[in-house]
Amino acid sequence: MELKEKYAGLADELAPYIGEYAPRVWSAYPLETTAIHQFCGMVEDANPVYWRPDVAEASRFGRVIAPPQGLMAFNIDAWWLPEYLRGDVEQARTSTPEGKIRAILAGHGFTTVTVVEREEEYFEPFGPEDGHMGRDRRVTAVSPVKQTKVGTGVFMTYEIEYHTQHNERLVAIARNVTLLYDGTGAKP
Repeated sequence: MELKEKYAGLADELAPYIGEYAPRVWSAYPLETTAIHQFCGMVEDANPVYWRPDVAEASRFGRVIAPPQGLMAFNIDAWWLPEYLRGDVEQARTSTPEGKIRAILAGHGFTTVTVVEREEEYFEPFGPEDGHMGRDRRVTAVSPVKQTKVGTGVFMTYEIEYHTQHNERLVAIARNVTLLYDGTGAKP
């Protein structure tokens, strides 16, 4: 049976959720100087506008800012949550348009996820005075089912818009492509 026949109707199942934004999700913690310093120490970034308030205040930014390449790290969900908070977070994840798309794809066996590409575009600096970072996500496309080297699957493209809590400024957009596939027959 050809893939087109086997997965007939999949695009129609996904269509209502493509392009629909999920409710904004805020970072677990506000962006603080300590997190910026830890990230810069990890990647050995010595730029003084990340480290020294006196230099940062005299710069064109007028304040300490975060390195833009830390955007994803600064927005990671909490590593652990008390049991009484976990349900709310899980419910928020699965009830989103992306969560519904992933559930539909999982129903077709596409449960293994590989990030294929990530591109970030930065618009404005952000830093400790901006509070939490908000993320608006939407799936922009899901390819037809394809036979790839690792298995049968689809390429899902989604965007994340990053906003500051204070002033609700759009500071960046990340565009991601993931491969969701059936890895049950994959060889190591």
